[in-house]
Amino acid sequence: MGNFMTNMEMIEQYIVYLISECGLSVTLHPMEKDTLITFSSLMRFNTHDNSYCTQIKYRKCGYETCLKQQKKVFEKISREGKPFGGVCHAGVFEYVYPLKNASEIIGFISVGGYACENTEDRIVPLCEELECSEETLRKAYGTLKDQRMDHARVDTLIYPLCQMLELAYRKEAQTDDGESLIKQIMKYIQNNYSTDLKVDDICKHFGCSRSYFSHAFKKESGKGFREYLIDIRLENAKRLLTLSHLNITEIAFAVGFSDSNYFTNVFRERNGIPPLAYRKTAKK
Repeated sequence: MGNFMTNMEMIEQYIVYLISECGLSVTLHPMEKDTLITFSSLMRFNTHDNSYCTQIKYRKCGYETCLKQQKKVFEKISREGKPFGGVCHAGVFEYVYPLKNASEIIGFISVGGYACENTEDRIVPLCEELECSEETLRKAYGTLKDQRMDHARVDTLIYPLCQMLELAYRKEAQTDDGESLIKQIMKYIQNNYSTDLKVDDICKHFGCSRSYFSHAFKKESGKGFREYLIDIRLENAKRLLTLSHLNITEIAFAVGFSDSNYFTNVFRERNGIPPLAYRKTAKK
C-alpha cells in the first residue's frame, strides 16, 4: 500500500489543483503577527504569479505600496470578518476570504489576477510612479485575466480550502507551544524569503545575537543562513516555473533574487539543469 498524504500535502495538492486545473490565482497571506507561520510549507503560495503584479512589486516603491494595501485588507477583514471583493491600487481585482481561529482572524486567502475596466488607464501613472517602461508594464498587463470566475463558483472552490487551513492551524497550534526560537526564525525566513533578508535584521527582530544565531541555526537546520535562504527561494522558483507563465527574470525577482543571471547559475548548480529546461520537463 502507498503512503497516506499528510494534511499539509493534501492542502498543497488542492491548491495546485485550484491553480492548474481551475485557473484560479490563489495566494495565502498570514497576519502580521505571524499566526500562520505553522504553514511554512505552504508559504510558497504567498507570491502572486502574474507578470503585472511582479513588475510592480519589483520596484521598491511599488512593493511598499502593495504592503500598505495588504495592511488595509487585513484591517477590513479583521473588522468585518467576512469575504469581500475589491480592487488594489494597481487596478487588479481580487476576492478575499478570511481565515479564522474561533473569532480571531489569522490570515486570508486571495483569489486575484483579474483586470478591471479601468485597469489599463492606471498604467501611465503607475509607470511614472515606478519609473518603469510603459511598454514593459503594458506587456505584463496582458497576463491578467479579462473575465472573473463567477463569485458563487469561487465560493464553492475556496470555502473547502478555508476549512482545511483553519483545521490544520488549530491542530498545529495545540502542539506548537514549546517551539524553539530557531524554529520560529526558520519559519520567519520561509514567510519572508522574497524580501531582502539580512542576518542582522533577523537577529534584531528576534532579540538574539549574531553569534548565537549563526551557531544555533546551523545546528538546527544543518545549513548556513545563506544556503537555507537560497534553497527556499529555489523551491518557490520551481513552483512558479511549473504553474505560472512568468519569464525567468520575473521569477528571479519574485522569489528574492536581484540578478536573473545569478539566479539561473544557482538554479543550474543546485538542480543540474537551467530554469527553462526544468520548466519544459515539469510541464510534460
